[in-house]
Amino acid sequence: MAEGPYLIGIDGGTEGVRVGIFDREGSPVVFSSKDYELRHPHPGWAEQDPDEWWSCLVAAVREAMSESGAAAEEIVGISHDCTSCTVVVLDERDHVLRPAIIWMDVRAADQARRLGETGDPALKYNGFGPVSAEWMPSKALWLKKNESETYNSARRVCEYTDWMTHRLTGEWTASINNVSIRWYYDRDEGGWPESLYEAVGLDDLIEKFPQDVKDLGTVVGGLREEVAEEMGLRPDTPVAQGGVDAYVAMVGLNVLEPGKTALITGS
Repeated sequence: MAEGPYLIGIDGGTEGVRVGIFDREGSPVVFSSKDYELRHPHPGWAEQDPDEWWSCLVAAVREAMSESGAAAEEIVGISHDCTSCTVVVLDERDHVLRPAIIWMDVRAADQARRLGETGDPALKYNGFGPVSAEWMPSKALWLKKNESETYNSARRVCEYTDWMTHRLTGEWTASINNVSIRWYYDRDEGGWPESLYEAVGLDDLIEKFPQDVKDLGTVVGGLREEVAEEMGLRPDTPVAQGGVDAYVAMVGLNVLEPGKTALITGS
């Protein structure tokens, strides 16, 4: 095995979580994966339990560390990617209020149509064509209409990536890699597209979002002490902002310059 220091990469996918330990050159040392359940309570619906995400992540990290033989102090950084459009709703104590609505869930088709009909300038991100039922505003609008009590009591509405960053560090951030495409955030135009959200009655949603939007790779904070103990890692290990699984995969595939391409088809 190559000498340390080492880095941990986490992939929160559709069917399970994968953990990789890499040397400083980016070469893999070991991988571990744990599957979690995908539930379809109705046709077109798809949900998962964030508590299961977490238990699987802890098990995968512990297994990877054991198999690698690396010492906790040799891990010098952690980051992650997760499925995009996987919506998590939490109360003021950061407790999950309902199962996460994952990316493939299309129950919000009517709400997506409503968003598209606004013609708002923010819709440039989908070419002013159909809005996806998978995206954050569509799913949030469905929640507000169909589960109003849950929506109204929610302190935080976020995605899998944001939830994982918070569980690891205690910090609430959002990834520019995600919110600019799926939530219509435009840093160059002042941030959140208030006119779009107001047009469909979601003007109260923006305050429920993580407000600190960070670039990929920016250090968010250190690993929380209780999390480090749970995973067998060192407290305060730097955790960098993650992003969307398919986009981050481009880095892993070395598609980083003109003339290179990759095809990612999803699960």
